[in-house]
Amino acid sequence: MSDSHEAIPAPQDSPAAATSAADQHPVLVYTTWRLAIFIVVLVVLYLVGLREVWLIVFAFLISGIASIFVLNNRRQRAVGGISSVFRKVNDRIDASATAEDDNYLGDAAPGSGQSAGDHEPNA
Repeated sequence: MSDSHEAIPAPQDSPAAATSAADQHPVLVYTTWRLAIFIVVLVVLYLVGLREVWLIVFAFLISGIASIFVLNNRRQRAVGGISSVFRKVNDRIDASATAEDDNYLGDAAPGSGQSAGDHEPNA
């Protein structure tokens, strides 16, 4: 037996390996917080005595202004999540286009005297 203590990696289903819901779905978390702020403002305005259409209008305006300041970090994470999705899609498109170009350029045999522009598809 040795006295050295080796770090044992955590199993994939352990809480240490799991990521939080905020890391996985930042847009969902931001939307939930926006809705929560709206409901809180709506209830406060209702208790103050505002009713009918004005209740919803003012709750929407006040909660929107409050969320600009209160949820700034969450909004930035949501934007990062959305942009990473589009970045992955763009990377796939670029990789596909590069593979297509490589296949097309690879069809012209080197030394055959035929350039890629002179390539005729096989019938």
